[in-house]
Amino acid sequence: MTLAPALALLLLSQAAPPDAARALEDAGRYREAEPILRQAVGDAGRRPSDALADAAERLADNLAKQARPREAEPFYRRAFEIRLARHGAAHPAVARSLSQLAGLAADAGRMAEAEALSARAVTILAAAGPGARLDLTRAQGNRAGILAAMGRGEDAYALYREAAATLQWLGPTAEAEFAVALNNLGSHLVRLAGATSVHAGFRRSFTLRQAVLSPFVPMPGAGGVEPVDAMLRRRLLFDAAMALRRALGVRVRLLGEMHPDTANSLNGLAAAERALGRREEAEGLYRRALRIKLAMLPVGDRDRVIGAWSLASVIAEDGARAGEARALYRTAAAEALTAQGRHADYDRAASAELRSYAPIFTGQVRAAWTLSSRP
Repeated sequence: MTLAPALALLLLSQAAPPDAARALEDAGRYREAEPILRQAVGDAGRRPSDALADAAERLADNLAKQARPREAEPFYRRAFEIRLARHGAAHPAVARSLSQLAGLAADAGRMAEAEALSARAVTILAAAGPGARLDLTRAQGNRAGILAAMGRGEDAYALYREAAATLQWLGPTAEAEFAVALNNLGSHLVRLAGATSVHAGFRRSFTLRQAVLSPFVPMPGAGGVEPVDAMLRRRLLFDAAMALRRALGVRVRLLGEMHPDTANSLNGLAAAERALGRREEAEGLYRRALRIKLAMLPVGDRDRVIGAWSLASVIAEDGARAGEARALYRTAAAEALTAQGRHADYDRAASAELRSYAPIFTGQVRAAWTLSSRP
C-alpha cells in the first residue's frame, strides 16, 4: 500500500524523533530530517551524557551529508569531548568520533591532522574486538579516502578491500554497509586506473588475487614506481565494474530504484563503463542516475550537479548532440551556483567547491562554440 505524502509525513511526525529522522534520511531527505535531529539534541539536555553525545553525532552526520562540514564540526567535537571524559581514550565510541573529526580535517585540507586522527581511530577499533567490527570498517573506509587524497592510493586500496571483505563476512545484517564499501572500492579502482603509475609491487599483488574480495597482501617491490599500462588499467576497470555492479544490486534490493544511494552506484558504474570504452552503456546508466537525483534530491544538491555534469560530458563526446550537452551543462551550472547558497561566507570550502565545478562552465562554452561553428 502506498501512503499519500501528507499521511506519510503525519505518521513520521508521530514517531519517536530519531526514528522519524532516520526514515527521512533513508529516503535521502536530509534537510527535512535536520530539525527533528536538532530537537533531539535539545531534548537530551545540557548535562554531558551518552544520550547527548549520540544526539550531537546524529545531527553532525546529517549536516555532513548535506555538505555543511563547518556546521557539523562543533557537534562532532561535542560528542568527542563527552565520550572522552566519560569513557577514556581507548573506548570505541571515542574512536568513532576521532574518525569523524579526521574526515572534517581532510575536508578542510589539514591532511597531516586527518591522517593522524584516522590512524588512532583504526588502531583503537582494531583492538576493541568483534563487537567493534562494523565501526572498524567505517573507520577503515574513512582512512582509505584520506590516504587516497594524500596520493597513497595503493594503501587506500588495501584498506577498502579489507573493509569490504569484513562486511561480506558479517553477512545480511551488514548488507547496507557492504554496498557502501563496494561502492568505495569500485570508485577507487576507477581512480587508480586513471593514474599514470603505481608503486612497484602493486601490479603483482593485484593480479595474484583470486577474487574481487580475496585478501590483499602487498608484495615487496624493488622500490620506485611502475607504469599503469593498458593491461593493468583494464584489469583495474573490470574489477571496478564488478564491485560497483554488485553494490548497485544490493542497493536496488534494499532501497529500491528511486533512492539517492542507488543513483550514486549507477554513477560510479557508469564511470567504469565509460573508462572501458562502453559509451552507450555509460550514457544509459548516467541517465538513470540523473532521473533519480532530480526526483529525490533538492535543487542545488551536489549529487544533482554531478549527475547533470556527468551526463553532459558523455553526450558532448558526440559532436552532433552539442545542443543536448549544452542544455545539461547549463542545468549543472545553475545547480552549482544554487549550491553556493549553502555557504554562509565565501570561505575556503565554498571556493574549493566552486573551483571543482570549473569543467562544467568550460564544457558549456565548448558546447556553445561547437553549435556556433555549424553552418
